[in-house]
Amino acid sequence: MDIVERQGKIEALAEDILTDRQLAIDYDRKRQENREALRRLREQQKTKPTSRRATTTVNMGDFFIVVPTTKAAEMVDGAQKELEGAIGDVQQRLKAKVQMLGELEGNDRMVATAKSMGLKSISGSDLYNITGK
Repeated sequence: MDIVERQGKIEALAEDILTDRQLAIDYDRKRQENREALRRLREQQKTKPTSRRATTTVNMGDFFIVVPTTKAAEMVDGAQKELEGAIGDVQQRLKAKVQMLGELEGNDRMVATAKSMGLKSISGSDLYNITGK
């Protein structure tokens, strides 16, 4: 592979990495907004569960609809779960791309760091099975 071709691949991969990082940031901002909305909806359910305020106005694209607060909370919670899945997917893609970039650049330290980022934490049940406590 000649230098120009190799440098082109490195540049394209680096651009993909930057794009994915920005996407992860955007998803994280949206996740934080959903977290705030869920907290407020749950506070509203606790303070006035049977009053006129048991409904919430929700923006659905180009229009607003009035739905029960419990339904609004379920909708936001579902969107939150989808966002968390999307964030996980972007993070996995980023790890793979960073590792490929390190290999293309010949940077052993970056490759080792990228591989170590691929480690997964153990769950509480796995820890219990290992330690027995």
